Amino acid sequence: MGIPGLQAKDILTKAGLGEYEKGMVFFYSGLVELNIILDLAERIINFPFDLFVFQDRTIFFTMVMQSFYDSAILIITRLATDQKGNVYTLRRFKNRVKELVKPEFKTSFEALLKKARFDATINNLLKRAEQLRTHRIAHTTQDWILGKVRISRPNISELQALRTALNSLFDALSFEVKYNMLPLAYDPRVLPASGGKEKTDIEELLDCIARNSRLLNMPETHPDRWSRRRARLTGDQIKQVNHYRRKFNLSEV
Repeated sequence: MGIPGLQAKDILTKAGLGEYEKGMVFFYSGLVELNIILDLAERIINFPFDLFVFQDRTIFFTMVMQSFYDSAILIITRLATDQKGNVYTLRRFKNRVKELVKPEFKTSFEALLKKARFDATINNLLKRAEQLRTHRIAHTTQDWILGKVRISRPNISELQALRTALNSLFDALSFEVKYNMLPLAYDPRVLPASGGKEKTDIEELLDCIARNSRLLNMPETHPDRWSRRRARLTGDQIKQVNHYRRKFNLSEV
């Protein structure tokens, strides 16, 4: 999403180019961190812990998810909702870039920004995230402890929607430059150099849990128990088991 054929050096005043580049580096760093956190969270959420892990063996991932959630809220609010004082937010940066655009490009740039404008849903999610940050994550307020403030926690899907909105705004500010928001190893659009399927670090970790689980190996280690256990599994659960058995070159059940 850019002004076709033109880059920042063509569109911005010469005096403002350095300021723009420093801002883009700063906000890109924060957005990459946010994108990685939510990508990892989604992979963890999608892993069938209920099949392969006893509940008392999920403490580590429970704490990881809690940390991811709080970090995502802090990054989102730091990038988009802070307004008071000498804070540096993506929204304030957007307004500053508007001032740095050469007069002949202002109309086209305004049209780009209009496409990336936050709608009512995103603005409502930002308010909820800011309230959660203020009363529970960055601080613990007495009003929250005493139940005087009711906080509506955005879920992971809503945090992903906020992430997408922030990415779109950053993209509008990037002109013709394309930024990868995930490391190459995590980006599904990037093929491994070898041409084969290489696992990410999080995939290796989760695969190790599945491969060493009692349930996945039960057909070989305890076939008598497996027949009874299989009868209690749903169709979707059996599909999950077979997905991982195929992954480890085991026969389907």
